[in-house]
Amino acid sequence: MTTLDDIRERLTEIRAPGIPRDIVAAGMVRGVGFDSGIVTIQLQPAAMPAPSLQATLAEIRRAVGALPGVQRVDVQNAGASPLGDLGPLPSVRDILAVSSTKGGVGKSTVAANLALALASLGRRVGLLDADVYGPSLPMMFGLTGHPQVSEQKRIAPLEKYGVRLMSIGFFLDESSPVIWRGPLVMGLVRQFLKDVDWGELDVLIVDMPPGTGDAQLTLVQQVPLAGAVVVTTPQEVATLDVQRGIAMFAKVNTPVLGVIENMSYYHCPRCGRDDEVFGHGGGERIARAFGLPLLGRLPLLLEVRQAGDSGAPLVQAHPEHPVSREFVRIGTQVLAAVEAERARDAAPTIIG
Repeated sequence: MTTLDDIRERLTEIRAPGIPRDIVAAGMVRGVGFDSGIVTIQLQPAAMPAPSLQATLAEIRRAVGALPGVQRVDVQNAGASPLGDLGPLPSVRDILAVSSTKGGVGKSTVAANLALALASLGRRVGLLDADVYGPSLPMMFGLTGHPQVSEQKRIAPLEKYGVRLMSIGFFLDESSPVIWRGPLVMGLVRQFLKDVDWGELDVLIVDMPPGTGDAQLTLVQQVPLAGAVVVTTPQEVATLDVQRGIAMFAKVNTPVLGVIENMSYYHCPRCGRDDEVFGHGGGERIARAFGLPLLGRLPLLLEVRQAGDSGAPLVQAHPEHPVSREFVRIGTQVLAAVEAERARDAAPTIIG
């Protein structure tokens, strides 16, 4: 007769597409029951592409249903991470998170310039400012208008330089402090995903707030992310925080596509020397430790700061600048990594 231990052992043979560990080791199985031939499995999957989730559910039902005495397999939502809750945004092909965990590393600057780099490559791009406590993208893009709301309660993003933008900053005046508790933050992030009329997008870039709190968890649990790009600086304190961020993405089964080391060095225009103001090799150490690609090393550059402050990020203001070309090169790598993840998810899962 089949026992609960038999069922749990069978579950350890199942791997979700794109996840290297079995669903038990990955923390997706929260409870198993067996009574009168009916198996009940409490599943808490991370957000993943809908085909991958459906394939995983089908494999659970097939594998457990083949055990002796099992008449039916019910897979239920364990509650904390809904089965795709919002699910894939129907008009958005890929959602990418730009994350830093630690503040002050230039994450929003990277997100803005990466969005413009992808737009220069012919992609339809949206940019969501999820940094609700320090929204800076409106200033970087020189936007001060207020989004319009349709009769259907859909919010129209603002658009500039070919990128569609949404930020809480559009709804605040410059002196308004953002003092919100977790539920309000989670509700705002969810609304910006669900109620904004993004239109047809190839890529939606989400500028994440620093840390691993409510906004980050809401995002990764509500929609399937194509991947995350992690921004760090070379110094040790930044790389320690980045490790926590990468661990968070691993826990919710979101692929990290690579690491960008920002403020890697300062190039002196007078003497021509490169000074590593914040140390050396932090991004490379992180990439090596987690088996990730180092997507690029970006210098500490006055022109980058000036361009962002003026309302036209560097890729837009000076597209031929060496750092602008570096952003385009990084964008090309990110797109290739997304396609590689898509191919991996589409590959059939073989149960040994």
